[in-house]
Amino acid sequence: MKITKLINKEYKITPKHIITQTFQYLLIVYLILLLIEEYAPKFISNYINLNYLLVLVIIFGVITVLLPQKKIKKQKPKRKDYYFIFILGIIGTILIYIKTKELGWLSYVISIIAGILIILLSILVLEDVKNEEN
Repeated sequence: MKITKLINKEYKITPKHIITQTFQYLLIVYLILLLIEEYAPKFISNYINLNYLLVLVIIFGVITVLLPQKKIKKQKPKRKDYYFIFILGIIGTILIYIKTKELGWLSYVISIIAGILIILLSILVLEDVKNEEN
């Protein structure tokens, strides 16, 4: 009995919480399906029309933006955040290379520059959060 009271106090399930979580999950699912569709054409679109899912994402996104948000305590970036950024930069480089490999040697240049941009911009955003705390 005490555990349920503790859980309910920490994690209040409200309509606002449900809408926000639904938007986040729908956005992640949509982006993953869109990425799969980009690299394997007609693999997803044979079963699901992604436009309908996009409409749902937009509706839940607008509702989420209109709901009042409480302030979130910002945390200092940790070492694992930098590792995660570096890994995502490498993945971005690989995905961009796969899509541009028909360009020959130029695809290497485009991929490397794009990967560096992904890493640098992500670090800038992370450092901005760190600077706001000070």
